[in-house]
Amino acid sequence: LFVKYQLKDFLVIERKYFFGSDERSLPFLSSLNNKYENLYVITLPPNKKGRGRKLMLNPVEEFCIKNNLLCSYFDADKHYEDMEFAIVASFAKIFSKNFIATHAPLFNIHLSLLPKLRGPTPVETAILNNEIETGYTIFQINENTDTGNIIFQNKIKIQNKYASDVYQNIYTLFNNDLPSINFFSNGIEQDNNYSTTSKFIKKDFNLTSCTVDEAKNKIRAFDTLGPAFILFNNKYLKIHSYSDEEITSRIELIDGFLYPLKVTPEGKRMMTFTDYIRGLR
Repeated sequence: LFVKYQLKDFLVIERKYFFGSDERSLPFLSSLNNKYENLYVITLPPNKKGRGRKLMLNPVEEFCIKNNLLCSYFDADKHYEDMEFAIVASFAKIFSKNFIATHAPLFNIHLSLLPKLRGPTPVETAILNNEIETGYTIFQINENTDTGNIIFQNKIKIQNKYASDVYQNIYTLFNNDLPSINFFSNGIEQDNNYSTTSKFIKKDFNLTSCTVDEAKNKIRAFDTLGPAFILFNNKYLKIHSYSDEEITSRIELIDGFLYPLKVTPEGKRMMTFTDYIRGLR
């Protein structure tokens, strides 16, 4: 009896872990929370935001509080001994080689069909490149960026779609695929036919000196990270969407006209471009 008590006393109950830290993590976390019991969430501490520089909880921690999920802040020096495996989605930390080696497998959800479009901006880059399709890949994290064995992939068509729609399509696809994903698979190695992406800076969102096709691509690509903008009437105008049909309100570019729909003028709220032009008269 004494031996049985000792074994039970030191028994570690394995849990599925989730690592995430921003709004793009939430749909994946929600799907996993619906599937798994005893899910444990690792996120990052509050950041100072806004003009008042107040400490604000990130969306993942807010979700955990609302849904009564176990949650703690990431500690690179801690060993998470009860981890059965971990799923990582939009987590703003890089795992060290030692952390990866001493823990159960960590699987990242990457929003491209690896090995294509490795790096931080796969959805936006796919749209800018006029790709017809993209998708998502689940792979086992190793010490290099987005190079681990692939355990699952699925694709979607993205022609003429905005980035926000692509994200939503991928979230829905993942939720439907989740019951068939085997997180105990060894996966397959990626081939060497890869491409990469990089972070964007403010000037990348600028439509000035763009052709009409380039401007449309940027508007669609940057509706989540951006939006795209242009210097119009000597002020910066953010452009959230456009029409493919010719309408009265338009902006002249180097090879034709762009027909914006939703815009945000400098210092004002979002409105239709037609209303904005009407207010200038």
